[in-house]
Amino acid sequence: MFKIFPLIFICFGIYIGINYSDEVEAIIETDTFKSIQEKVETLFLDKIEEIKG
Repeated sequence: MFKIFPLIFICFGIYIGINYSDEVEAIIETDTFKSIQEKVETLFLDKIEEIKG
């Protein structure tokens, strides 16, 4: 029964991707999203360096 949950989530993701691809691309291309992405990348790289060092 638990094997069907990942399949349901994958199908749901494909459905959203097909029906709302234009809206998702519009959100991703905004300046706010880009600034958040840069901050997350910076924090992620800092954490990797902290773990290494």
